[in-house]
Amino acid sequence: MSGKMIFLSHITEEKALAKIIKDAIEDEFAGFVSVFVSSDGETIKAGQNFLKVIEDGLVNCIAAIYLISPASVTRSWISFELGAVWIRNALNQREEKDEVPALPFCHSGMACNALPQPICNLNAIEANMASRLEFAFRSLQSAVGAKGRLRTDFNDLASKIVAFEKQYVLFDNLEKIFNALRLNKEALINIKANVLGNPESEFTVGINVAPTAVEKTVEDIIQKIPAGLIRTQSQFLGMTVTENDSFPGCNLQVIFKMDLLRDYFNKSASI
Repeated sequence: MSGKMIFLSHITEEKALAKIIKDAIEDEFAGFVSVFVSSDGETIKAGQNFLKVIEDGLVNCIAAIYLISPASVTRSWISFELGAVWIRNALNQREEKDEVPALPFCHSGMACNALPQPICNLNAIEANMASRLEFAFRSLQSAVGAKGRLRTDFNDLASKIVAFEKQYVLFDNLEKIFNALRLNKEALINIKANVLGNPESEFTVGINVAPTAVEKTVEDIIQKIPAGLIRTQSQFLGMTVTENDSFPGCNLQVIFKMDLLRDYFNKSASI
């Protein structure tokens, strides 16, 4: 790795976004800096002590970036890695040393003004906005000790982050709903055929006898998706008895906005 290192903190589910940002930083500051990303298969080598390598990264980094989403903001690793740099800065201030920039990158529905304490005290950015990305890269440029005009196309970088958010927030959760409803590939092909070219604004998938546990799973997933794109209607049936089982059941309808399904099926070549 290069002599100067930037620590990029993220949760495993968001490693694709970490790679996008890592590549952009290393392209911008080629030869000046490397980016520590625990999930990239390169930073932590086989056989190395995982925790020790992370500890060394937090002690030696010249700047730190934290990928903050509604999912990651509550995770212990993010708090641990943020706290380490926070304490380094407190000690640096006492010793009149340079500050280590700690930059929260908000994404996937996490608003900067909704950040909890103490992370809200940091100068967070909206990672899907080109102007805010440029602002963050200016801070990194100062920490690296580089000068001059930044070469990164921030509109392109913001577009890549928006594409990640769409996959992560919408399509990944949509697939989780399909799995919860036990829709196999044949069922999805039939839905696709009924969706593409359909002028209606909504599409309904109905299950006449569904366990209430399935309804709860679907509702929990919907909470992670922007409001208004998916909703449910259900009628509780009481205890349902089948040949092999008995369970609290309901008639369940899951109602999807047609535009969401069109976007998904147009993107998914495998269906």
